[in-house]
Amino acid sequence: MIDVVVIGGGPAGMSAALVAGRGRKQVLLIDEEKPRNAVTHESHAFLTRDGIKPEVFREKGRRDLLKYPTISIKKNKILSIEKTLEDSFELTDESGKIINTKSVVLATGVTETLPNVKGIENYYGSSIFSCPFCDGWEMKDRPLILIAESVQALHVIKLLKNWTDDLIVATNGNRIFDADQKRLLETNNIRLIEEMIVELKGTDGELQSIVFESGEEIKRSGGFCTTVLDNKLPFIEQLGIEVNEAGFIIVDVMGHTNIKGIYAAGEITGPSQLIVSASQGHMVGIGIIADSCEEAFQSI
Repeated sequence: MIDVVVIGGGPAGMSAALVAGRGRKQVLLIDEEKPRNAVTHESHAFLTRDGIKPEVFREKGRRDLLKYPTISIKKNKILSIEKTLEDSFELTDESGKIINTKSVVLATGVTETLPNVKGIENYYGSSIFSCPFCDGWEMKDRPLILIAESVQALHVIKLLKNWTDDLIVATNGNRIFDADQKRLLETNNIRLIEEMIVELKGTDGELQSIVFESGEEIKRSGGFCTTVLDNKLPFIEQLGIEVNEAGFIIVDVMGHTNIKGIYAAGEITGPSQLIVSASQGHMVGIGIIADSCEEAFQSI
């Protein structure tokens, strides 16, 4: 019986494992080694680690974890989680092996779908990004484009005006803004293009221009896009975990879900940045230790 199984080896999962391991719990961290930020060249706004490469961050994190004999790491995939009568959990991995644990931390993150623009994956993470707080500084004062296919982009547009006054919004053939919103963009000197994007032009991941259905080609040196996040996990339905309207797991400040013994942290609880996910994982680790100590003290 393992004390804690952490599913997901990103900043949230590693942070939860570190705190729980330092709390003298036997911790197994399971990771598929398929990080969402694999395309990212640098991660920003993490104090003392600003500009670090994601693979270096993961390497340093694992090095920190493996200093503790209470923590182990395994590349694996969990297919199902079942609660037992003893209030513990049986996890089944892809080989069919059963792992027994007292508590589970869900820190799997999310997957994302890029806008339906041919070749956008060649620029994503190099000169096209999704988070202004993560990459806005590097793109400041440039002529930028926001590729957006949902009305939620209005929030991103307002943010991007903080970093550049030369912004174009392209909806790739979608009609997502109403008349009032269009007037708002015009008032702020933001051109809206609702034509289909035919081609992105550039070299070595650096965007240079965008070609539209009409044949118009506009020079841009970078941009941002809105993505669709998919956080669907079989564990949520299997265990009856409560989620909000957007499908993200509902947790308290210590990462408790509505199921005793199941904790969650990171982007599976809502979009966040690297440092925020790490902070949430830290609080989950504290919650696990606090809950364990409370139960042990009451049993005396």
